Amino acid sequence: MSEAPGIWFVYRSHYEGPLSRRVRRLDAPSILAWFSEKMSDAKKAEDPQSVYEAELGGYVYGFGTVFEAVKEHGLLAPKSTAELETILRKHLYVEGDAGHLRIDAHSLRVLTDDDEVELAYFFFDDEVARTQPERVSFLLHEEPKLPEGDADGPFTPPFEPEPVLPRGEGEGTTYVCLLTSYDGDSIPGCAVAIPGVRLPDLASHLRTVVPAKKPASWSKEWLDTWPVELRLLRAMIEPGQISIAPALAKCAAYPLREVVTETNHTLLGVGAHQNAEGEFSKVGTAFEGTGDPEKALVQVGKHAALFCPHTSSAFGYEQWILFDDRWAAAHPALAASMLRYANGWDPLRDPAPPKPAETAAEQKERAWKEALAGRMDEKAAPYRTTARFAPGDLVDHTKFGRGLVRRVDGAKIEVIFKDGARLLAHAMPG
Repeated sequence: MSEAPGIWFVYRSHYEGPLSRRVRRLDAPSILAWFSEKMSDAKKAEDPQSVYEAELGGYVYGFGTVFEAVKEHGLLAPKSTAELETILRKHLYVEGDAGHLRIDAHSLRVLTDDDEVELAYFFFDDEVARTQPERVSFLLHEEPKLPEGDADGPFTPPFEPEPVLPRGEGEGTTYVCLLTSYDGDSIPGCAVAIPGVRLPDLASHLRTVVPAKKPASWSKEWLDTWPVELRLLRAMIEPGQISIAPALAKCAAYPLREVVTETNHTLLGVGAHQNAEGEFSKVGTAFEGTGDPEKALVQVGKHAALFCPHTSSAFGYEQWILFDDRWAAAHPALAASMLRYANGWDPLRDPAPPKPAETAAEQKERAWKEALAGRMDEKAAPYRTTARFAPGDLVDHTKFGRGLVRRVDGAKIEVIFKDGARLLAHAMPG
């Protein structure tokens, strides 16, 4: 980190080289001071967009709109963070809702998109970099290479990544950060953990196990299974190989983007290892990859690996990062920040934890509340088998409580109650 006072700018963009990121050190005592100076410059500039590009290393999508507004409307330079926020919220072009722009005295974080991919950029000062390295270390990591590291733990991840099962039979955990995308929702990526195995034994583990899988909740044809990147890596590992490096090199030449976007890829590589490569190869022959395998970067150390496949001339690179708990124990801040980077767009605010899955009873109660929404206070007819009901009628059952008639089928009615739907008799002879 620089000793001279200043602020950091990081542009998270798929167009920005092997790490999809641009990092610049700005000579300013604060974020407010930098914006105030640039806004003053914009008033006098023939092209107000040009006032920032030299310092930020080039164009930043949508960022110049605030300087164009300064010149057009003669806006005064802000004297407080609150004034800066007012200007940015009114004049900075950001795709998305108000939550896509977050600002405080020490940082500015923005998420936007250019109709093709999502983009994010961050300004933060040395106070953030000094006090929160577990959040921003990876943002400031400019070299497309990971340091070596091997230390006794423990390493505690900032959250529990989804496990990739079945677990290994050994010690430790391998963490995988997949900064990949196959549609416009390109940030953040995903982070998973392979329990019971460390990186030196990962190749053997992947050959030995069969990926856990189950039908997807939204489709009978698709599977809920390992990330496609790990299934491809597994498929490319040859018998007897103890390193994942050769397999990663083969992954670089595979048209993964095309296969994912054009096929049901969840069916590939989910069976025995000896069949996995053939399954991927058979489907892959129908597509011509748009990336250049010669531009891919592969670095595999004892406990960490970085793979940067070149996906296309338009979208540049993606990143697969693998490291185990021994490497993480040697570099805890960098490891934690990489996991956060793959889990959410804003490094300074963790995403809300996923809501626990509803129990069957909770699902039934929610369906009942939705069916009776706005009608809880209406009078309900006492349920009797001799009474006749129609769809939409409210009934009051002595055992099941208040319900709503959803369907009538001859002498049967389907009624939705708090504990679920039931078929009851109606219109029976007295």
